[in-house]
Amino acid sequence: MTIALNNVPTGLSSIIQDRTLERRFHDALYKALLYRAEAVPELWQANLGDRMVFTKRGLMTPNTTALIPGKDPVLRSFDTEQWEAEARQHGDGISTHMPSSHVALASTFLSNTQALGLNAGQTLNRLARDEMFFAGLAGEAMAIAVAAATATTVRVTTLDGFTQVLVEGRLQPVSVTNPLPVTFTGGEPANTVVGAAADDPALPGGQGTLTLGTAVASGVAVRDGVFAANTTVRTRVGGGATVDALVAGSILTLDDVLAAVTRLRDMDVPPHADGRYHVHLTPQGEQQLFADNQWQRLHQSLPAGMAYRDFVVNDIVGCYFYRNTDSPNAATVNAANIQTNPGGAGLATLAPEIGGELTNAAGIVIRRELVTGGVPLYEKYIDESQYITQAGVLGKIGQFSITNNGVAIMTNRIRYLLNAPQDGLQQIVNQFWSWSGDFIVPTDELTGDAARYKKLVVIEHS
Repeated sequence: MTIALNNVPTGLSSIIQDRTLERRFHDALYKALLYRAEAVPELWQANLGDRMVFTKRGLMTPNTTALIPGKDPVLRSFDTEQWEAEARQHGDGISTHMPSSHVALASTFLSNTQALGLNAGQTLNRLARDEMFFAGLAGEAMAIAVAAATATTVRVTTLDGFTQVLVEGRLQPVSVTNPLPVTFTGGEPANTVVGAAADDPALPGGQGTLTLGTAVASGVAVRDGVFAANTTVRTRVGGGATVDALVAGSILTLDDVLAAVTRLRDMDVPPHADGRYHVHLTPQGEQQLFADNQWQRLHQSLPAGMAYRDFVVNDIVGCYFYRNTDSPNAATVNAANIQTNPGGAGLATLAPEIGGELTNAAGIVIRRELVTGGVPLYEKYIDESQYITQAGVLGKIGQFSITNNGVAIMTNRIRYLLNAPQDGLQQIVNQFWSWSGDFIVPTDELTGDAARYKKLVVIEHS
């Protein structure tokens, strides 16, 4: 492919024409897109800032009653539910100061291209990751302040899963007319949420205040759990009611993975197109599986097998396992938004972008594995090639396809732009990437039990 870019320095021509530039951008992306690989891409005819409602059809309830002779069946229909997406643009850029040497120019420029590509990959990967974990942790929070008897509000660590309720198939804000049933881990009776206000509207997964439908009876203590009726079912090692039940010995076992797969199958969630469920393992979770007695017995007679030879979990119990080093932890979330010591609760910390805590009150680091079934995430994208204006072509759209551990990872739909120098001496070359769209987890509240999201399960352990 020939790229015609006006006023691009001659020193860059060869690396553009021989596809070196494209290759370096490609190579920088492939390791960072495991979460994004779960998404089904769909072209979205929208403008930036648009919000659009998508509709999903439910199932007709089976009718086992025999027909009355001479009478036609009663006509019935099916339920529908809807979810929303908002078109946003993401991107970043880097500048390169042109050296006098062509060799140095190419080396510096390609190094910056690789850094920019990695930035693009990690950004989109984390957008997909955060959306799935936000759904997987929805509907469970911890009280961060005492709510005494007769109080009508309760302060919580996160509003994730408490701000909307499904009404006639469409998500509506909680209100007096659209209450959300909730329960508590303490002795406080069940109640409803009729209002939710975030401390910071820009962080809807952060702490905030829930307004209750009726006054508190016996009181809610700090670190009591608060659960929405449609909370996403998660698997917690040891079966504790809240994250504070996790201790240093709460290590991941193969049985925990089986419990997550059982949950998916019980909700009739199909596997992925490759015939398997997908398990995204943290490095610590992978190590703990090797220490599990059940896992060891499975490989007792295979000491030279791939699992022990390469220290890798690949295909077992109906799942493909992927080592994912971008799982949520203190080093991979936005450090500026981490909420520390919420409500004077010891060593607890919370990441608003996933709506979940990173450490519990005892300071135990919470590790999370993600188990997904078929179509857990959509990538609604806008074709940025339509952004080309009368000013001409200033960049190119990446169109790459690679395979990593058997999973096809698409790095296209990312627009890469190389700008001609704009400074007076024409020594600064700028590179950019951009992507427009939204990642969205579809709801399944009207099928199966009351949980809003059913195509993914989060496993929590220490």
